[in-house]
This record gives sequence, C-alpha cells and structure tokens, in this order.
Amino acid sequence: MSNVNAILDFIKNVVVITLSQLLWLLGVIIIFGLLLYLFARFTRTVYVKSAGEKLDIIVTGWLGVPVHELGHAAFCIIFRHKITDMKLYNPNPTDGTLGYVAHSYNPKSRYQRIGNFFIGIGPILFGTLVLYALLYYVMPGFLEQFSQIIQEGSNYTEDVTQGNFVNLWNSFFASAKSILNIIFNTDNLSNWRFWVFLYLSFCVASHMELSPPDIKGAKDGLITLVITVLIFNFLVMGIELFGLHVHAGSFWQYIKLETYAHHINNFLGILGSLLSYALIISFLNFALSFIALNIYNLIKRRGLIINIWR
Repeated sequence: MSNVNAILDFIKNVVVITLSQLLWLLGVIIIFGLLLYLFARFTRTVYVKSAGEKLDIIVTGWLGVPVHELGHAAFCIIFRHKITDMKLYNPNPTDGTLGYVAHSYNPKSRYQRIGNFFIGIGPILFGTLVLYALLYYVMPGFLEQFSQIIQEGSNYTEDVTQGNFVNLWNSFFASAKSILNIIFNTDNLSNWRFWVFLYLSFCVASHMELSPPDIKGAKDGLITLVITVLIFNFLVMGIELFGLHVHAGSFWQYIKLETYAHHINNFLGILGSLLSYALIISFLNFALSFIALNIYNLIKRRGLIINIWR
C-alpha cells in the first residue's frame, strides 16, 4: 500500500509543479490578454451601437487590422506553419471579416500544434510590441523613464505564481500610475507628436480583440502545451526520483526550467510592464470612445449606450 501512496504522491507533485510552472509562464499573458480582449470588444460594441461598424473600420481599422493579422502571421512563421492565404486589410460586409491569415500545419508535429496557442494570441503579443515601438519612436525621452516601470512590472511574476492577486492589482495600479505620469505630462500635451502617438495607439489597441476562431485555435494549442509540459515533468522528476540524474553530472542543471528562472523573471517583468501599458491605452480608448459616442447618440436622440457586452 505504501508503494501505491508513493506513486499517487509523485503524480500529485508532478501535476502541481506543472500547473505552477504554466501559471508562472503564462499567467500574466492570460490575465492581461483577457482584459485587453474585453476592452477591445467593448470599444467595438460602442462603435456599432452608435456611429456604426464602418466608422470603426475607417477610423482605426486601417492600422489596427493589419497589425492584428501580422500578429497571427509572425507566429505562423516562428512555429513553421504554412501561410496559405493572407489578407491584412480586406473588410467584407457579407461575413464581417476585416482580414485573415489562413495557415496549415502538420498535426503530427507537437511543436506546430503548440504553435496554435501562440498564433491564436499573436495579436495581443504583437500588438503590445507595436504599441511599445510607437512609444519608443514617437515619445522622446521615454526609454530612460521606462526602466522604472520595468522594475515595478517584475513584481507581477511572483504575485501570479503565488496566486496573490491582491498584490498583483496593487503592482498594476502602481505601474499604471507611473505610465500615466510619464505619458500625460505638460511637455507631451503641448507636443503634436504626442497626439499622433495617442491616435495610432488607439488604432492598434482597438483591434487587439481575439475572434472566436482565434480563441478556439489558442485553446487547442494550450491543451497540447499543457500535456507536453506534463510529460516533460514526469520524465525529469522520475529520473530524479530514481537518482539517475547523477550520471548527467553538471549538465543536468541545464535540463531544469528553474535554472533559467532569473532570465525568465526579467523577461516576464518587461512583458508585464508592456501589457500594463497596452491595457491602459486600451482602457483610455474605450473610455473616450464611450463618452464621445454617447454624446453623439444623445445629439441624434438615440439614447445612452447601456449594454456594452453585445
């Protein structure tokens, strides 16, 4: 009976460690990705219920849609998917699509199947990178100040891993305050480049919304990723359980994910800061659109927009 208990404890430890690792690696992306999705969806809904969907396509879609589709395409290339067709900006009034990336892959390749997850959430990751690029090129002197935000963003990893979501929000609001103070200062408000930057940022942020096919593809890839990490941990922890890892000598440390923890934490800290910035821009876009388009509705005597979910 003791052998059965030992096996059950081993399985439990593997599952717990696997889930904690995935929460560590993907928690920030999933949490902020969901919030970005919600604000983008709310913004699109406000446009549709006031000035119409065409205005959103004209005002923000010319840039936001190509960035969205390039986010899919970039990860297709990284994960060796074959792009069979791509339209970066091709509004179709019949089915409502604004653009698309059609791709194929080898279902026998675990790497390519995992790629479905990153291809699905590609618009969020790539869109965040584009927002930072706009900030870097258009906002003078921001790079030096951004190091402070990166330092605050490093707290996200530990908070998410430990499930301390109260501290996570505290870290986010501290970072958000720093970003707002840096962006909305007197010098920027009187600089025409700031207003260009703000408009371009709104264009990108308003189209970081994931479509149902995006979410479905990401879900399929996530399942494969979870299974892969679970199998890897079974092998690694099983080898350590039987003491076989001693034969690998010092090389064994390079097999374990914990060896790279410091570098991963630094990367996740930067990513968390960028996602905070993207979320602030997305929220501002929604808030300003909500106010302006509600005023427009009142002028047209259509009433206030109450339901922003659909």
